[in-house]
Amino acid sequence: MSESQKTADQLKADAFLQEFTAELTKAYGREIDFILLFGSAARGEFILGKSDVDLIIQVKSNSAVKMVEAFAEQIFWKLDEKHGMQFRQVVSTGSGTGILEDVVKLLEKQARLYKPFEVFGPNDIDWSRGKIKRLDLLPGATLVASQLTLFYKMKREGKILYGRDIRPEINPRFTAWEKLKAIWTPQALALAAVILSPLLPKKAVGYATKALFYEVESANIVLKDAIPSGQEKIEGFVSASELGGRFLDDVRFCLEAKLGLLSDQKREFLRKAAQIKRNGFQGGGWEALRFCLRAFGVIWETNAAVILKSGAGL
Repeated sequence: MSESQKTADQLKADAFLQEFTAELTKAYGREIDFILLFGSAARGEFILGKSDVDLIIQVKSNSAVKMVEAFAEQIFWKLDEKHGMQFRQVVSTGSGTGILEDVVKLLEKQARLYKPFEVFGPNDIDWSRGKIKRLDLLPGATLVASQLTLFYKMKREGKILYGRDIRPEINPRFTAWEKLKAIWTPQALALAAVILSPLLPKKAVGYATKALFYEVESANIVLKDAIPSGQEKIEGFVSASELGGRFLDDVRFCLEAKLGLLSDQKREFLRKAAQIKRNGFQGGGWEALRFCLRAFGVIWETNAAVILKSGAGL
């Protein structure tokens, strides 16, 4: 993306990241192996007040992890205030506007959701096997989180902000278990959105929106071993539930017509989700609940079809 094509929000994020990297490497450059950015800020899709940043900071020795992390935390919040990034309301290490939001942010932090950066030692990640090895993250990475999606995105969309380029060494694991976790993660996030919607409507719709776009990527990964770009990615998602065969597709059409899950309806719902992602959600609890239930239904239906297609080789 050229500078002229970047939005004001993305340029703001670029300036923040440039200064964050400069200050961190000025103090600890000899200790840092590399800094990798991925996610919306790497794709040029950063939205102020809604997007977080996703940074991997790998250091050269285990003894440097805590001191680099502490300094990174300090300058992150200093620069957040300086650049007006509004990260305190977005990232899980920030603060909420009440007790309930503070509890939710604590849960997000424990789940490594909306956490702006992680500092890893030299042996905490096996990049060539696409596997997290750090003990405190190992249970969640093995049993719950989709390491496939994480490593795939770091390899394909990641940007090196400092140090050596680790991307050629990254080898995502396309195992059946990792693919299953890839589609389970957005479904779990969408369920959390449904539960939370009566209490924190805006937060819940944010979860549901994130889950939908996670699902777009996950369905493509499972069925195509790739995340295409642009409209091809959306088409891969909306066609994921096309099972093949006259009888199966006739049954699918009847069910989806009643549930509002036909291809054109999915596209329209994604457009609505994208608009909410850009402009925010202004409705109340009941409207949030309906949106979150719809998102959960779309994701569940897509996942059911993806599993059937994968298992039957359709």
